[in-house]
Formats: sequence, C-alpha cells, structure tokens
Amino acid sequence: MTAAAGTRAALARHAAVAGTAAVVLAVDVASKRWIEAAYGLGEGVWLVEGVFKIVHVRNPGVAFGMFGTLAWRYRVPFFLLTLAAAAWLLAHLWGQASRTLAGRLALGMIAGGAVGNLVDRFRYGEVVDFLDVWIGRFHWPTFNAADSAICVGTGLLMLVLWRVPEEAPSTPS
Repeated sequence: MTAAAGTRAALARHAAVAGTAAVVLAVDVASKRWIEAAYGLGEGVWLVEGVFKIVHVRNPGVAFGMFGTLAWRYRVPFFLLTLAAAAWLLAHLWGQASRTLAGRLALGMIAGGAVGNLVDRFRYGEVVDFLDVWIGRFHWPTFNAADSAICVGTGLLMLVLWRVPEEAPSTPS
C-alpha cells in the first residue's frame, strides 16, 4: 500500500467515526430540544400505557442517576475522571476497533453519545432525559438518545473486539 493510499484509508476510518458521532450528536441534541419545547419539567405522555412514556426529566447524576444527590463540586472530579478514562479507552481500542466498519460505527456512537451528554452537563450541570420504560413494577432509569447510542455502541464494540483478532506486533528486521 502506498503512503497516499494509507493516508486515504486512515482518513476514511476517521470520517466514518466522526460522521457517526455527528449524526448521534445531532439526533440527541434535536430530541432533547424537542422534549424541552414540548413538555415542562416532569411532564410527559404515555405512548404505551404502563410500559413506555416520554417524560421530561433532568439527571444530575451519572449513569442511572448515581451520585445525583451530591453537590456539583463533588460530582465534577468524577465527571472529569470518567471523561479522561473514556478518552483513554477509546484511543487505546482505536487500532483494533477501527479495522472494521462495525467497529468504526461503534466508536462513533460512543463518542457522539458522550459529547451529547457532555453538552447538557455544560449547559445545565445535568442531563436531559426523556425515555421512560416500565415492565410491571420494574422501572428502568429514564434515559435519552445519547445513552442509547452509548449502550448500543458499547455492545457493538464488544462484539467487534471479540471477533477481530489483534494484529501481531511487528518485529524489526
């Protein structure tokens, strides 16, 4: 492979991740703006009675609302540490995951979802959530499009990493 072809291939891999992240971010931001315009805080509507509800809530915590009752000054270090760990992990997995289209889509979904929730954290100090699922008396924590993309992307990334063999380290001649 020539240097130019290698550069084009690398750009294509980056473009697939960036494009996927941009689509996820756009869907997340648009859906959150819609919920904020359509419903007041705490308001919503059942789409499937007793099972699925659209409701405007805010999540000051992290995943599933953990640490939500702590003051913002105590949550900030946790958010920064989580952001740094996620960036390191994605950078560490880039080489192996980006070799397949599914891996690039997974990385883009995770990155786009993370940025979508980060936008809310900077705007409000909390995340706008609106998808509410119930199964009988069991209530799943309310979530949003970014959370969905992160979860689907993580599942897809796990499948990719399980299926794609690691490259053997090159040895000097």
